[in-house]
Amino acid sequence: MGFCNFSNEFVISNTTSVDNFFINEFLPSAPDFCVKIYLYGLYKCTNPNAYDNTIESFAQSLGLTEKEIEDAFLYWQDQGLVNVLYTSPIRVSYVPLKNVVNNTKKINKSKYSIFNSQAQEIIKERMITPNEYLEYYTLMEVFHIQPEALLMIMQYCTEIKGKTVGYSYILTVARNWAGEGLCTTEAIEEKIKMLNQATSGIGEILKICQAKRMATVEEQEKFVKWTESWDFGLDVVKHIANKINSKTSKVNFFKLDAKLNKYYELKKFSVAEIEEFEAHKTEMFDIAKQINKTIGVYYENLESIVDVYVSKWLDLGHSKNSLLTLANYCFKNSIRTLDGLDKTILKLYKLGIVSEESIEQHLINLMQEDKQIKEILEKLGLSRNVISLDREFLKTWKYSWFVGNELLDFAIEKSVGKASPMQYINKLLSTWHNQNIKTVEEASKFKFENYNTENSKKPATYQGREYKKEDLNALFDSLEEIEI
Repeated sequence: MGFCNFSNEFVISNTTSVDNFFINEFLPSAPDFCVKIYLYGLYKCTNPNAYDNTIESFAQSLGLTEKEIEDAFLYWQDQGLVNVLYTSPIRVSYVPLKNVVNNTKKINKSKYSIFNSQAQEIIKERMITPNEYLEYYTLMEVFHIQPEALLMIMQYCTEIKGKTVGYSYILTVARNWAGEGLCTTEAIEEKIKMLNQATSGIGEILKICQAKRMATVEEQEKFVKWTESWDFGLDVVKHIANKINSKTSKVNFFKLDAKLNKYYELKKFSVAEIEEFEAHKTEMFDIAKQINKTIGVYYENLESIVDVYVSKWLDLGHSKNSLLTLANYCFKNSIRTLDGLDKTILKLYKLGIVSEESIEQHLINLMQEDKQIKEILEKLGLSRNVISLDREFLKTWKYSWFVGNELLDFAIEKSVGKASPMQYINKLLSTWHNQNIKTVEEASKFKFENYNTENSKKPATYQGREYKKEDLNALFDSLEEIEI
């Protein structure tokens, strides 16, 4: 490391200068990831001795592979902007742009002579310029695309855009497909075949869009996504396109994609499901509004609330009344967010509770357990409300340790007068459980050490009664351990 150096803080707070010559001459035609890597490397050059100035750090910071980093710098070396030294590890030296007199790489024309003639034969209506040929060469070198494969892409693009198709369009399609790993003639042929087969009905969609032309590659790929990946039928796509047309001036693939993406997320795949959803949308907006009011929140735009929450809850089997009931319960238990309500609903769903009747029955069952705990507290001489710890104790005693009523009564009897009697009962029963003591007779013979519980921490208690607050605590305590 040199005698004087910039600190990391200085580098981060400083600026990185980018020459306008780079922006004007190189940036427009360069692959996006190559531009990203060049600029990031330029930034790293301001602190060359930093510990993270490595190809591994580049890859991690940019979310790319080391091979992609290397390919990008080879691209810029072809353009004359850097020198790549194959040492161990690889090193890259940035060249001043003022020294780049001629950025055109000298191409071995014999290597691409066949490609040149066949490319010009495909694009008959205009002459391919040397700069355009250079872009094709660079594309093949950087992405390792077979020349024959690129010719197939060029042919396909001319069939869609015509013989005068711009080379930027060809480059975009080729880069996108290369990004999918399609670089051979076999892969490109399969891709084109798949697009042609899968998009046989795309003409009907273009007609609805009032587009008197062939579909672009981007439109074809969207159509494949809708019908193959998302599994929408052509009838559904046409139905949605016509619906958009009836409500707006003109439908296009962008609007159609956004609408179908929404129905895909909602798991509505048929015309009937979509129509039912739209028919109940007004009701769902009303439910969303009332739920927000009940739990004390406000959202000006209710559409996202309907899509993310209300639609899902109704699909689970809930009604408007059951949802408002649970919203009211949540509010009284200080759960006052839609996400909190959602978690409560999903946990209850795992218990099979989705109706007003099932919610009521579940509460009755929990209240019976609370009644048993209340009786225990009275026997211990405690006059307080039931708390979460009490419920956890009872659940453990009954369902984990399988303590019978007689043994529980005996433990209660021995705990009367203790400083923290519920905790004392728990210690008694825990000790007996570990000693495999199941009866009162066995427990009577066992010599139990008198644990000092006077300094044990007392849990906080809930305040209030009625079938609103305390009774509802049991409901939410019962949901704590349910994973969603």
